[in-house]
Amino acid sequence: MKLSGALHIDHNKMRTRAFSLGGQEFKVRVPLASEMEEINNRVNAIDFSAKFAEMQKPLQDKRNELESEDISFIDDDVIVDGKSIKDLSKMTVQTEQRIVEMVRLLVPADEGFDMSNIEYSDINAEFPFAIQLQLMKKIMEVISPGYEEIRKN
Repeated sequence: MKLSGALHIDHNKMRTRAFSLGGQEFKVRVPLASEMEEINNRVNAIDFSAKFAEMQKPLQDKRNELESEDISFIDDDVIVDGKSIKDLSKMTVQTEQRIVEMVRLLVPADEGFDMSNIEYSDINAEFPFAIQLQLMKKIMEVISPGYEEIRKN
């Protein structure tokens, strides 16, 4: 940090950007590349077994009634209309975790508030899912300006 010291750079100010959503102003801390890699690793390594058990239980309970062309029970998965419940549960949990990770980057107005303690249940209690997705998208756009263009490709 010799250069930033010599130039009197305040990293907190430089790494904070603002955006507006629904008439509300938000500030977000732009993570370093290494922090973003850690976020992606946490999202990809999330355990989805509890969500998978929750999602497949009603189907397994009615297995005999449901076994048809649209629903099949294969090894440790249930396929509904050609879609894997295991894959769906993994995607669901990863999306929830990515939302949590992005919200944790927000800078709280109350400086004493610790964003690292935020859980998905806290976010879900405050915002409808559509707003959660919008918020995550806005945060991604702010911390990675080329995000939307890269995503299209």
